Amino acid sequence: MAEAEAFKRKQLADAKAYEIQKVGEAIETQQFLPLIYRSEDGTVAVDTSDAKQLMQRSNIRLQNLQIQKERNIESVIGKTALELEGKEADINDEVDKDWLNRYFNIVEDISDEDMQNLWAKILAGEILKPKTNSLRLLDFLKNTSRDEFNTILKIMPLISGDVIFQELDILKKYDISYGLLLKFDELGILNSDGLTNLNIEVESKHKLEVMKTDEVELIVLNNSPETIKIELPIFSVTGIGLDLLRLSNTALNYDFLREALTILSKEYKQTQFFFYRKKLKEGTKDDYDLITIFEIMN
Repeated sequence: MAEAEAFKRKQLADAKAYEIQKVGEAIETQQFLPLIYRSEDGTVAVDTSDAKQLMQRSNIRLQNLQIQKERNIESVIGKTALELEGKEADINDEVDKDWLNRYFNIVEDISDEDMQNLWAKILAGEILKPKTNSLRLLDFLKNTSRDEFNTILKIMPLISGDVIFQELDILKKYDISYGLLLKFDELGILNSDGLTNLNIEVESKHKLEVMKTDEVELIVLNNSPETIKIELPIFSVTGIGLDLLRLSNTALNYDFLREALTILSKEYKQTQFFFYRKKLKEGTKDDYDLITIFEIMN
């Protein structure tokens, strides 16, 4: 990435130096717009009759725009370098050139510092592990404002695996209204049609994994003498939603999950729900202990 940026800057160095010089001169000489007053209707307008002056103003505007774009790119690159400190990239794969082109074409228009931090995290993630962030994710975030992204963050802690358990009263407690769910549906983060169920069939005296991630695990135990069928209403999270969850690095809200499952599981007698946190055993890579977070008994 550094070599590519150095090559790009080498090509543009002379042109950029000239642009910066001319913009500086324009600021120093205070080249304001030529305003004219129209006595017939009492309005003020810009005099555009002088083509030479019009061209000069156009060039200054474009130069200012290019300087701001370059400033945005270099600011994000600096933040990316901080994200990469102490980390090793995957040397067996390279960042796709088309992906980089799309990325920088978007980043050049990002001046908000919080959003620059987000885009720096995206680039760092792609350098560390290419093909982590899709072009679809870049396009989604391109059209997302800081306020919209902060609103999206509100629902991230409620995602369990790739679903959100659908208990509207509990969701309201966590400041997630049905209108907001519809907004998330419109944005393409989740499906809020309310027709999706997590269907579970558990044999008598058996356990079944309901949800399993790298960090947590949800298991249901059937203590009854018969096989039971459990239907838990959910909102399914889309691929974009899961990408945003990964980017936000948000921890699951255990309290919400416990409250939602407590209500949803009441009709299933003689069942137990166990929610565990995984703890890797010392000296192992894939062997872990299950630490109980909560248990729901019916």
